[in-house]
Amino acid sequence: MIFSHNIFAKAAVMATVLASAVIMVGCGSDDTRDAASVAASSGGTIVTGTSTDLGSIVIGWGEQYSEREITTPTPEEVTARCTGRGEGLAVDITAPHGWKIHANHGSQILTIGNVDQDLPATDIDTANQFLEVLGSVDWSETDQFDIAATTDAPEAWNPAHSGRVQLSIHIDCR
Repeated sequence: MIFSHNIFAKAAVMATVLASAVIMVGCGSDDTRDAASVAASSGGTIVTGTSTDLGSIVIGWGEQYSEREITTPTPEEVTARCTGRGEGLAVDITAPHGWKIHANHGSQILTIGNVDQDLPATDIDTANQFLEVLGSVDWSETDQFDIAATTDAPEAWNPAHSGRVQLSIHIDCR
């Protein structure tokens, strides 16, 4: 009798676990949502080499402010979708002129591409090569992050100009 009681107890536990999983999936438990806000980087770091980018969102590559190089979209022109929370946070950013950026919590590596310019989505390491403690992507605030990065464009993009990628943006996923 003890044997059959254990089987029924295990079956009941498994049924409860399965039912909970089904309920969570049915309720959209992936926790995907629009960002609470998109703004210019709060780091106060100049990424393009000129002070004109302070207080602006900066997304692009090259040296000129234009649709095909460096853009400064308004917060309303940028869409950020947040998935997960805390250390499980991942964010997908879509900006004007074809820019797409993906970030995962804690990582200095961003996946960046541009569909308008046929630039394939590529992992770009924004880590400071000389002083590791100076991260270009700041994850210190829970459920938000700040990017103030400039780094070489990937070779797969066949850089026709300076080949520098510039990013300056703050995303709040709370």
